[in-house]
Amino acid sequence: MRQLLLIPLLGLAACGTPYERCNRDAANLYSKAMRERTEIAKDLARGFTYETGFETRTSWQLCGAYSGRPHYCWRDHTDTVTRRVPINAEELHRRDADLEAQLPQLRRDAAAGQAECRQRYPAEVEAATPATSTEG
Repeated sequence: MRQLLLIPLLGLAACGTPYERCNRDAANLYSKAMRERTEIAKDLARGFTYETGFETRTSWQLCGAYSGRPHYCWRDHTDTVTRRVPINAEELHRRDADLEAQLPQLRRDAAAGQAECRQRYPAEVEAATPATSTEG
């Protein structure tokens, strides 16, 4: 019974401390912009991107057995389909340039947000900072 009570606590511990969540939230927009720039660079290098969609298909399947005889019926099933899609290189270059122009401000905003997190949770900052030795 005790083990069942510990499972929700493990889920909460996986989310991080309030300081870690604050830091993650403060750097969220900057991180997203950097990930998008990385994805744009990959797409430009490949010459295409991937598009994921869903397709519903109908197939003739065994549905059960009645009176010892197999019974077949039509059933729908949905498959995930990933396709290559050509890119618009001009649009991607323009978006990359926009992101590059926004990065300095996003970096400053993230740094300011993280500084605010350090002020808001000083005890956690001290616990996370490794102690330096001054002995020589």
